[in-house]
Amino acid sequence: MTGVLRRLLSTYTLPSRGGRIIASGVVVYASSSGLYLAGGTVYFLKGAGLSAAQIGTGLTIAGLVGFLTTVPVSLLANRWGPLRLLRVLQVWRATWFAALAFTHDVYTFTLFASLFAISQGPVFPMVQLLVNGVAGEADRTRTLGVISSVINVGMSAGALAAAPFLAVGGTGMLRAVLLIGAVLCLSAAGVFGLLRTEPAAATVEKALAEKAPARWHAGLLVVGRDRRYLGLTAANGVMFLHTVLLGIGLPLWIVQSTNAPVGMLSALFAVNTGLAIVLQVPFAKNVKSTRDGTRALRNAGLALAAFSLLLIATMHTDRWLTIGLLVAATAVLTCGELLQGAGGWELSYRHAPEERRTEYLSVFNLGTSAAGIVGPALLGLLLARETAGLLVLAVLFLGTAAAVSVLGGRLARAELPPQDATADGPAAGPADEPASEPAAQH
Repeated sequence: MTGVLRRLLSTYTLPSRGGRIIASGVVVYASSSGLYLAGGTVYFLKGAGLSAAQIGTGLTIAGLVGFLTTVPVSLLANRWGPLRLLRVLQVWRATWFAALAFTHDVYTFTLFASLFAISQGPVFPMVQLLVNGVAGEADRTRTLGVISSVINVGMSAGALAAAPFLAVGGTGMLRAVLLIGAVLCLSAAGVFGLLRTEPAAATVEKALAEKAPARWHAGLLVVGRDRRYLGLTAANGVMFLHTVLLGIGLPLWIVQSTNAPVGMLSALFAVNTGLAIVLQVPFAKNVKSTRDGTRALRNAGLALAAFSLLLIATMHTDRWLTIGLLVAATAVLTCGELLQGAGGWELSYRHAPEERRTEYLSVFNLGTSAAGIVGPALLGLLLARETAGLLVLAVLFLGTAAAVSVLGGRLARAELPPQDATADGPAAGPADEPASEPAAQH
């Protein structure tokens, strides 16, 4: 038992000081998110006196604002560097976290929530840039796997920390949840500031500043012509529907279409969180090439299709078998989540040319943001049709998995020297030309 624990801890121990600092900062940041998710809506309902419809409308508008500002805000890294921008985002987030604690009507709520949402999208692209600077190509995906695991730890810790405040209730206690979240954001900015002494991080900062385009949108034009990368972004966005499947799809399905007790949702979320914490690094540590990333992302689609089919089976079983199938489906969904993360991280970074990495990664992040915006309505529509809807969902994931295989092959050929690419197969067509030269750098 001790040996197993030792191996598990060694798997999650990052060798570089910079990697440990980034992971620590991300834990603090994720804890603030856990507080917000657990206590924010309760405060807006009971403390600010908003209706459910007002909260839904305000958060929808805020989500769109966050989506539209992700790329422009991320491009500030070309001027400031990713570390400085990441710290500024934490301070910005803290400001509007605190402002939300004093919102009093739907107009200020929508304004503050929208300003708060601006800080969301650019965070992970900045973390990716910094991780490559401190971990290097060989350990990049494993380090991101550790960071993804600690995000789950931080989110859970934040949600648990909110519990006593929610239990006591009252406007003051509910407001305190948001104010503590603001303090955690400022703390995250301080933790990330320790990276100032890291030579590798400083190198990333300097390189980006020196390669900033003359016009802010110049890099975006390059990304817009890179059909392979845009296809990868879209495919990854489809796979990222796993977040909506877990948070919205699974609860809807259990309530509307099965005989399982609603109370088991907490247990299913615990299964997902536990598996994600334990398995993320093992899933990610061997993903070190385009071939590995393609296989992981493709298998994510297969796992999500299997999850969809397992849900169909839960309509036609007795109570205990339904519960067992739902646990199995949650485990399969979690595997899809972990495979999507590992494959997406590797492919998005490996095929983002160094001089345009900020633009590429921020555009790639739009795919996941779009999944969060479109996903709830799409799943609501499909799940209302029960078996037929889930079959459509399974076909969507299988089709995306097939598309990933094709895209991965083209991305792999783009990495080869011209003579090898010719021997292996035909080169990409003229429409993909802008992507072929940058990709060959990796």
